Amino acid sequence: MKLSFKKLVYGFVIVMFLLFTLGPILWCFTVSISPESEMFGNTTRFLPENPTFENYIQLLDFSSRQGKTFLTGLGNSMKAVSMTLLVGLPVSLMTAYALSRFDFKYKRAIRMALLITIVIPVFTTIIPLYAMFAEFGILDNIFWLSLVYVSSFLPMVTWVLSNYMNTIPSELDEAAFLDGCGRIKVFFVIILPNSIAIIFAIVLMIFLMTWNQYQIPLILASSLDTKPLSMIVADFTSKDLIQYGVTAAAGILALLPPAVVAIVFRKSLILGLTQGSVKG
Repeated sequence: MKLSFKKLVYGFVIVMFLLFTLGPILWCFTVSISPESEMFGNTTRFLPENPTFENYIQLLDFSSRQGKTFLTGLGNSMKAVSMTLLVGLPVSLMTAYALSRFDFKYKRAIRMALLITIVIPVFTTIIPLYAMFAEFGILDNIFWLSLVYVSSFLPMVTWVLSNYMNTIPSELDEAAFLDGCGRIKVFFVIILPNSIAIIFAIVLMIFLMTWNQYQIPLILASSLDTKPLSMIVADFTSKDLIQYGVTAAAGILALLPPAVVAIVFRKSLILGLTQGSVKG
């Protein structure tokens, strides 16, 4: 009887979880394939009677205004993700290696500072950031915007990486030293090959966090040439015209790249969340 009740509770929790996570996506997809004549009709049907993919065709027709706007936002998001990974991943790997393998003064204080900065929302620093960007004339620049992403993700990513590197036996380093390897060679020959899984997890985490950014580019990247896809989706609505179908279709298409990356790297993400974050 207890087992049945437990299964009932588990089932209820799973249903509620799916309802709150998949419900908005399904609703958005339904709106994206609904003609406007049915969208505002008085009906209790969840799915449209005459579904249409016209909104998706408009967005994927890159000769149309909506298509060009969507393609620009997609390109900007991919550029921001690439730059954030190119800068953030090497810096976090080398910092994590130093925190894991070197003994130096204030090492414990630095680790504690990493933990503290993880819980500080980057948006609390947006006003000084905006003033600094305006002073140096680097607003609407994807590279400098990516550096802000790197600074906000670096504490958490470094913390996870250093904890994972702590689990790699130091005897492997000592054996490599006996074979004549230096610190740099140990990093490339011992540490990196044994950290492939967590590196893939970090790549996924950085990709998803960068892709989902909205508040930071809203302040620092206001032109169409630098707006990421998350902001472009909202641009299909204005005070004079609200394109519900196109906006919903753009939202669904914007979900596809991170969804594909998450599916490909899902096992690495689980490994990173379970091993990289529990041992300090």
